[in-house]
Amino acid sequence: MLPHQIIALTPPDLRGAEEAIWIGQLLRLGLCRVHIRKPGASKEALMELLEAIPRELRRRCVLSHHVDLVRELGLGGVHLSVSDWRGLSSRPEDLRPDQLVGVSCHSRAELEALPFLPSYAYLSPVAPSLSKAGYGATGAWSDEELIDLCRSYPFPLVALGGIQPENANSFLRRGFSVVASLGYWEGLRIHELEGALRRLCQPTILFCGGLDPTAEAGITADARHAERLGARCYTVATALTRQDAHSFYGCTSVTEEELVGQLEALSQQRPPEVAKIGLVTSLGQVLTLTKHLRRLFPTSLIVWDPILRTSSGYSLLSDCTPESLHQAIGEVDLLLPNAYEREVLFGGIPPQEVARHSGTILLCKSAQVTSDGITDIAYLPDGMEIRRTAPATGQDRHGTGCLYASELAVALDCGEELGQAMGRAQRSVGCYRSGSMLPKREGQAHLGRRMFVTHGRTSTEILQQAERVLRLGLADIVQLRMKGSDWATILDTARDLQALCRSFGVPLIINDHVDIAALISADGLHLGKEDMSPTLARQLLGPSALIGRTCNSQEDLDKALAFPVDYIGLGPFRFTKTKEKLAPQLGLEGYRRLKLHHYPLPVYAIGGIQLEDAPALYTTGIYGIAMSGALIEAPDIPQHPSNYHSNNITTTDPC
Repeated sequence: MLPHQIIALTPPDLRGAEEAIWIGQLLRLGLCRVHIRKPGASKEALMELLEAIPRELRRRCVLSHHVDLVRELGLGGVHLSVSDWRGLSSRPEDLRPDQLVGVSCHSRAELEALPFLPSYAYLSPVAPSLSKAGYGATGAWSDEELIDLCRSYPFPLVALGGIQPENANSFLRRGFSVVASLGYWEGLRIHELEGALRRLCQPTILFCGGLDPTAEAGITADARHAERLGARCYTVATALTRQDAHSFYGCTSVTEEELVGQLEALSQQRPPEVAKIGLVTSLGQVLTLTKHLRRLFPTSLIVWDPILRTSSGYSLLSDCTPESLHQAIGEVDLLLPNAYEREVLFGGIPPQEVARHSGTILLCKSAQVTSDGITDIAYLPDGMEIRRTAPATGQDRHGTGCLYASELAVALDCGEELGQAMGRAQRSVGCYRSGSMLPKREGQAHLGRRMFVTHGRTSTEILQQAERVLRLGLADIVQLRMKGSDWATILDTARDLQALCRSFGVPLIINDHVDIAALISADGLHLGKEDMSPTLARQLLGPSALIGRTCNSQEDLDKALAFPVDYIGLGPFRFTKTKEKLAPQLGLEGYRRLKLHHYPLPVYAIGGIQLEDAPALYTTGIYGIAMSGALIEAPDIPQHPSNYHSNNITTTDPC
């Protein structure tokens, strides 16, 4: 599960001056939104609370009942109780199209009775409540009913009631788009929120496979890599292997009784959301594992990475028949065969057909290999295909297959779409093959206020610019822009610039090239109005990437609110030589006319800005300033941020 799949509800009573900080901290930690529910509070008290929440965070706040306050303060939306929506015949008027209208429901009958199509609907209680003793204790719905409910309506359902680390992810597996909780957060101090979120989101993976003495493959390597990504790991040994980095000499199988005993020992633990099966010595082991995994952990996703032959040529599962193999394929949710394994498992049958007949997703690794790269293809039972391509880098190494599968398992457990998870697995394998540091799973980078936009065509030029700007303390976020340079040069520069930025502790944004941003796991991507859709970029990069969009007018600002973007680059302020296709200049009055104090996203002023322009620009309501030439040409004297983010303008600063 990821933070963006979680909604936190506030306690019903007002909690004083710190509550706005508490709400802001949850949102900065990456939660989807905070639902502010204060049934006994006056409008004046609510207004005081809401105005204390930083403006750039209000877009992710939903308020119960008070449509007028949602309109006035530009909140993310309104939430209506059953009594609220029963009194309506249509969606509340005068809300912007991007503002949400959520509803509460407690039965299928209430879902059917809704008078309009909501943005989402709470369904509660899905488990015994943590905040109301006895509420939901009888269990209102079976698993089958919840799955059917999630499939039956054209709007997202949100699971509410009794959400905690032990069950949260299981509701996402049943089809809920988000989980919401009040009781889990109630009573937590601000400093306790991050740990609580980490426990709620922590992936829990079970790895079943062989024990490798080198620890470069098998369940030891699986667990080690998954733990680097923040996962809680369990292991079940299927065999003791005799192997090294070059050869596989043999293995000793674990008995069925021992296999079942290991699984039974985990039955009282927090259930794994993904169970990955690796090396097995017989097809019987696969069937034993899947049978007892379904019994003990019914909502776990079962992934089988079949190892029919080791990289040194040692054959496994040689006693299996095509019929028994097809039976085993149908018992798992996701299969990860390489080219040799596809040949043996499918016997010439197209993978599309195998997926359709078995009901299993087939993720065929290296399904297509060309000079442009290696393409993995996932064949879904409904006939859809998902493709992800990555450049071929480095050399094959012992443990590459295990690394791919464990990265994929963690990504899926965290709630990433299959295509995103495939991309993550490809990037990890690419790093491993080339000897680079494996990417870690991080939260969204901090959005600095002083952005340096590079201007040059060679890697040396860019790196010299950036090193000087960062050494002088002139920027706290960098955007790599290399218009006119070839793709390979931009990729090489991006890798070196990322290392430089990390040494200074600042995030790196890539301009335009989503493929490069994905390959190096950059902190974010900036898109022009004519570039890729931010919605598609978000699907490719995932929720932790910062995504920015260029705007030149009020119309552009309004349109940007419909996209999943984190910030806006607004300009140009004045004429600039660093951009070829220049929109009309806004000037100081142009920024003032746009009333940026009330705009819900952080806005950077950009285009021909000099250091001395900063104080006046900040009075217009901008969040930060993006500069290129002014920073490149700045005097070689270490600067303090206050030189162009003046302390005397804090009353107009968005935070």
